Formats: sequence, C-alpha cells, structure tokens
Amino acid sequence: MSHKILLVDDDRLLREVMGEFLTMHGFSVEFAESAEKALELFEPGKFDLAIVDLVMPGMNGLELMQKLMAADAELFCLIMTGYPTIDSAYKSMVEGASDYIIKPFQLNELLTALKQHLKE
Repeated sequence: MSHKILLVDDDRLLREVMGEFLTMHGFSVEFAESAEKALELFEPGKFDLAIVDLVMPGMNGLELMQKLMAADAELFCLIMTGYPTIDSAYKSMVEGASDYIIKPFQLNELLTALKQHLKE
C-alpha cells in the first residue's frame, strides 16, 4: 500500500523536487501551495503524513498543523523550516509535530524520517 502524503510549501520548486523524489520512493503525494489550499484538500483519514513548511504567507505551518491534527489525531506531521531556532523547534514539538527538519536538507534525510515513522 502506498502511503499518502500532503506536501504543503509555498516554494513551487521545492514542492516539485520533493514530490518527484517521494513518488519515486513509492509515496502518493498531493500538493498545496498554502495552508488554505491544504485545508481544502484535507479529509480525515485521507493522508498518512503531512509535510508542512513552518513559514508561509497567511496561516503559518503550526496553525495548519493544529487544524490538521485536530481533524485527524493519527496524522504524522513533519514540520520543515528554513528559519531554525530552538524556540521554533520546541514550539513545533510541543504543539504536536511528529518530527522537525531544517532546510536545506538532503532528500535522503527526509526519507529516513518518514520511514522511521512508518516503522513505528
């Protein structure tokens, strides 16, 4: 069974590169360029994983993550950010993020984080 991922980032190129990489590794990926678009696509139980950018125009990644996880408590949510601070990492985890990854990252780092979660 292919795991379904909701990939949310305002950077089109990053969405495309990550999406192609994840698809090559057997994942099914849907894209959203904003938190608002992600909420339109989201249905409880539809996705196994959400990869969410922390800093986006409009609603930020933590606000989106809270809404997604309130609708589906089983959702694995990985926060990614290009603006790492101890505070943002701590806040992400306290708010319920399953994991946290800092941009730029190697695509294999992302794959490792996802596979580690899927084994649990």
